[in-house]
Amino acid sequence: MAWEWKLIIQNCPGCGICVDVCPEDAIKMTRDMAYPEPVPGKCDGCLTCLEECPFDALEVEELMVE
Repeated sequence: MAWEWKLIIQNCPGCGICVDVCPEDAIKMTRDMAYPEPVPGKCDGCLTCLEECPFDALEVEELMVE
């Protein structure tokens, strides 16, 4: 299965909680970045980032793979 992580930028303060809690390193954010970014192909759909984000700034969805 393939999963996609998306940021709802208007809700995101750039705190980095999602980066800290992701067990797959599927989210990256450096000091120079205002917002986190997905690492393509790394998300396994565990939803930890979604559950831990207090700002409702993430979406995780399963991709249809043909």
